[in-house]
Amino acid sequence: MDGRHPGAEKRRCALLTSREILESIISGLPGEGPFALTDALSFARKSSFSGIGHAREKQGDFYLLFFDGDPAGAVLHDSKGTLFGNEAVYLMKGTEQFTLFTVKPEIVERLVLGCRIFDQEIFKRMTPVDIPEVKREREGGAGIFSVIIVDKGVPLSGQQVSIRKEGQVLGNDFTRPDGKVSFRLLHGKYECVIQSRDLTTRVYEFEFHAGLHNKPVTLDISKTT
Repeated sequence: MDGRHPGAEKRRCALLTSREILESIISGLPGEGPFALTDALSFARKSSFSGIGHAREKQGDFYLLFFDGDPAGAVLHDSKGTLFGNEAVYLMKGTEQFTLFTVKPEIVERLVLGCRIFDQEIFKRMTPVDIPEVKREREGGAGIFSVIIVDKGVPLSGQQVSIRKEGQVLGNDFTRPDGKVSFRLLHGKYECVIQSRDLTTRVYEFEFHAGLHNKPVTLDISKTT
């Protein structure tokens, strides 16, 4: 006899951390990606994907659990511990790069029980929205892109705004008392990312061109949820 109790193996499984459980499931599986967060959400929705998305970032390891195309659960493991569900998603910046692993739906369903995302509005606020188009004047060059952030028409001071291109943050600043913030950009396609004080993230897609140079765009964040 080797002296092991019949229930020892079951107890060892029960002692696995959530991160160890998720890693054991995706270990050895072929992954697709990496995808930016919004691209991962779009891919999952279009393909009715069920599985686990994993992003290893400086702030920790993010895991998104998808069931039939929808983000149903989330886990964040970092040096301070583990967060589940809404709390994990609130800390996503939108720049994470997720690799997606296909997992049987019944397994995902069981995993989601402990990390369910109840506030699906979080992802709606992360989905890019087009900034209103302004008439083009000419192509090529660079200029100043300005945006005024308001909430129900009231300018928001100290609002964090970032400009992102292909997942890379090119500029980051805070709005002035009049709600305005400006960035110098080359002409091209970008994302304007607004990080609210409640830790939610809103993403706006826009194309910067001569028609937007020094012509502030007003964004009312109360109208995007």
